[in-house]
Amino acid sequence: MSGRPMEPPDYRDLSERVEAPGAELYVELVGPASAPVVYYLHGGPGYSAHSFRELVGDDLARWLVVYADMRGGGRSFSDDGRGADPDALAADVPVVLDALGLGSAALLGHGFGALVAVTAALAAPERVTGLVLVNPWLSLPMLAERLLSTATAAATPRDAAHIDAGDGLEGDDAPAEPFASGADAADAAFRLLNPKVLFDTLQFPNQAARLHLEHVDAEALSGPQEEDEADTVWEREALSALRELAASGKRVVVIAGELDGTAYPEQVEAALEGLPGALYSGLPTGHYPWLDDPEAFMATLEAALEYVTGS
Repeated sequence: MSGRPMEPPDYRDLSERVEAPGAELYVELVGPASAPVVYYLHGGPGYSAHSFRELVGDDLARWLVVYADMRGGGRSFSDDGRGADPDALAADVPVVLDALGLGSAALLGHGFGALVAVTAALAAPERVTGLVLVNPWLSLPMLAERLLSTATAAATPRDAAHIDAGDGLEGDDAPAEPFASGADAADAAFRLLNPKVLFDTLQFPNQAARLHLEHVDAEALSGPQEEDEADTVWEREALSALRELAASGKRVVVIAGELDGTAYPEQVEAALEGLPGALYSGLPTGHYPWLDDPEAFMATLEAALEYVTGS
């Protein structure tokens, strides 16, 4: 016989909608019911868990995995405009676990999802057994500065001069020093360079991988057509709280694609400084390491999940 291995008798593969305060969440649960639970927190805000399950899910058959589109993203909806609020997104984690009848989970956070994972672990530590942070964004002001420096380098000297002078910031909105906030820096970067072009430049060393991801992503475009307001998210960071997380004794692994300009090196180095007990693995990949080097990433991820779940 050929094809996929036979599923164990306690195998679960379900999808359902979970009601949360101000939101309706699309959730999938896949894997052996008796296996350690892993909760995947995708990047964003406004993204989806779909492509990760499609591209990686078959290799995670040893775990019971929760794939939940965060409120306001993918196939989930938000009625309260908090789809870019890490606190609201983190509060949804125990709601989903309760709806699925699960007590706790190891959190697997990617990019922005790593910020949500750390926030959730601090807000409800009894529901989190450990964390794997892949290309973490734990300081959005730090990310905004990286976006601005990249956009400035790519801009014409004339455009860059206007941005450096705080062009477009008027009256009381003009900071005493240009870009005193993450939101100002991000806004300036996006005026210099189209946001998609900017993120693609930093995240994808391989453009074929980008096209592959966009093709898979298109299959999950059934959710909201507008993203929630994200201005305030640019001021969010979790670096100052990492010592509290480290003191909790939870096992943490940081995995970095060292060609990902949005997370490496600044974000990763700051995370490791705040989590001196964390394990670290670096890969020669971009923001989506499962696209650039699937074999190396899966070997690294499996070892990380074994460590944080004790399996």
